[in-house]
Amino acid sequence: MQHPLITAALAMPKTHKCVSLYADGAEHVHETRSMQTAENYAVMMRRRIGLDLIDRDTGKTARIVKVTVSAI
Repeated sequence: MQHPLITAALAMPKTHKCVSLYADGAEHVHETRSMQTAENYAVMMRRRIGLDLIDRDTGKTARIVKVTVSAI
């Protein structure tokens, strides 16, 4: 059984998204319930721009080239 505050927070609609665009054209979308949460996630992703990362699904090298935050 969850606490009522947790249940209320999870019931809130997702209003913003953070989109990460990769060099190969792939996109990763992270939806959040507030602009501040989306900006916080974007800060983490912007630190990775230009770095060679390993895609967990394919094992290939991936590079983030752009991160945007917008309302849904």
